[in-house]
Amino acid sequence: MAEASQRTSTDGDLPPGGDKWPAGLRMTMFVVMAGEVMPLLDSAIMHVALRPLAAGLRMPLPTAQWTVTAYLLAFAAAVPTSTWVMQRFGPERAYLPALGLFTLASVLCGASNAPWQLIAARAVQGAAGGVLGSVSRMMLVTASGPRRLPRVMAAFGVPVMLVSVAGSLVAGELLTYGGWRSIFFINVPIGLLAMTVARRLERPRPSGPKRALDVVGLVLISPGLVGLTYGVSNAGHGGGVDSPMVAVPTCTGVALIVAFVVWSVRDRRPLLDVRLYRHVVFRAAAQSALVTGAAVIGGTILLPLYLQTVRGENLSRTGLLIAPQGVGVAAATWLSGRLFERIGTLTVLAGTSILLTATVPFAFLTPTTSYRWLVTLTLIRGIGIGLAMTPAMTAAYQTLSPSQASEASTQFNALHHIGGSLGTAILVMVLARIPHALGHDPIPQTHTFDVAYRVLSTMAGLSVLPALMLVHGWRRRVQESFLRDGTQLLPR
Repeated sequence: MAEASQRTSTDGDLPPGGDKWPAGLRMTMFVVMAGEVMPLLDSAIMHVALRPLAAGLRMPLPTAQWTVTAYLLAFAAAVPTSTWVMQRFGPERAYLPALGLFTLASVLCGASNAPWQLIAARAVQGAAGGVLGSVSRMMLVTASGPRRLPRVMAAFGVPVMLVSVAGSLVAGELLTYGGWRSIFFINVPIGLLAMTVARRLERPRPSGPKRALDVVGLVLISPGLVGLTYGVSNAGHGGGVDSPMVAVPTCTGVALIVAFVVWSVRDRRPLLDVRLYRHVVFRAAAQSALVTGAAVIGGTILLPLYLQTVRGENLSRTGLLIAPQGVGVAAATWLSGRLFERIGTLTVLAGTSILLTATVPFAFLTPTTSYRWLVTLTLIRGIGIGLAMTPAMTAAYQTLSPSQASEASTQFNALHHIGGSLGTAILVMVLARIPHALGHDPIPQTHTFDVAYRVLSTMAGLSVLPALMLVHGWRRRVQESFLRDGTQLLPR
């Protein structure tokens, strides 16, 4: 904590929110935002564009699904190296090559003339996206400092959340008027603009000794995350839990991850510092990232499926009906920074409680549930998401040293990704395994979604538990910092 306290005092001469953000911080926010927007927009569009992709390259739908799977596997493999890359070269120096690689891969995706070319280019995109997510958050933490961090993270989160929700609407327009190649080429002008601005940022070299790459740790954790992601992905696409295509890669992945943890505890310079989990605030925030990721990302598949299968809505109208969640997320994310300054991590507890309260009524859907009621619940659910997600990471960053924050950035990125994959797979398995889902009668179909939403409500309920631990742990750790040197980060 002494390091965190020391770091706080460097920008502690101004009250929270009372200072004007310097031009360098605003420029960093723009660059980082562009880097976050491209993978999010790309991911949201891909879930809508699979059938047009399959038709455009004359490939079967299972082959087209590999354009998503290849991205996820490469993402999982690249995330663990992010901490080493940041400490070796510095986040600013690592960001520009990753952004350039993602932009180049987007061009290759759009120019593909065969399925294998598109799948290979998507894997390159995934690897670049895995590094971008961790590095971009670390750039924000470094540029803002602890006092500005709540509002900076909140302001950064608003457009990012809006883009992730607007992806389905954008996909419909691009596919209608520009064809499937346009969904990749849209990244090119965004990437080129971001790279132009990023070149103007200061890129200090990291001080201290160069950190050697933990090869043993990399050999354990990257295949471990790939195996877990691949197994969970197969489960989500109709494979049973006892299917070899699910059980073998999942069990192998878990075994490798356990071996990595054992190795990392003993190694002096591990690839990822698992000792961070001794830190009560980080541990609670990490658990929150995992469980909330499952409840939020997993939940995004249910309402569109209900609207299209039970209510017969088309893609455009489905996008409009789920858009209020994005509005709620954006508004609450913007508010969360100011709320965090006043009530601290109670913001996370309020968000998870709202998320749970707004999710439970979905377990009682009927074929004629009022759209006004659905839109209201979706909006409230978005508010809960916005209040729960960003403040949890902010609380952890605020109580960690700079070197620990870079570790935390990578691990949050991985945990949120794993949680989302697990949540999606569990919900898809629930939908696929209920016999009523095979019929065309809206009443049994609705019953299927009711069961899935009960599972989702359980996930949302579990997200409240780490929020409670975070409230207790954060206040205790930050108060320790205040008692040591007079630095005050707690809400007044």
